[in-house]
Amino acid sequence: MTRFCLVLAALIAAAPAGPVAAQSAGISGGAVPAAGSAQRRAILDALRPAVERRLGPNVEFVVRDIRVADGWALVVADPQRRGGAPIDGRRYFANFDDMDGLTVTAVLRFRGRWTLVDHAIGATDVWYCGVAPRTLADC
Repeated sequence: MTRFCLVLAALIAAAPAGPVAAQSAGISGGAVPAAGSAQRRAILDALRPAVERRLGPNVEFVVRDIRVADGWALVVADPQRRGGAPIDGRRYFANFDDMDGLTVTAVLRFRGRWTLVDHAIGATDVWYCGVAPRTLADC
């Protein structure tokens, strides 16, 4: 029993303190639009209104990952206020402590222009599996 308790204590000590960041899991393939490129700007501009509806105006993104393939885009980004000011997630989400911060994951589709298919703020799972094509989401 003592050995079991020691192993259990070691596992608990090694576990992450908060939600596990799952957003980047399963993202693979596709091209990465260059920072400042027209394509990257158009994708983020298509995403911004939905995020601003939830978090308020003047949102810009710090992109963790952005991939494009076959007319689809998959984005993982952290929102902040223009100029770099942080956004207080507790102000917008009662369950913020159960979220993966304010990290935004989004799937977009290009049909003459980029349009948002779906997105999540602070998701702790890879919800986009089955939404994004397998060329982008290997899950």
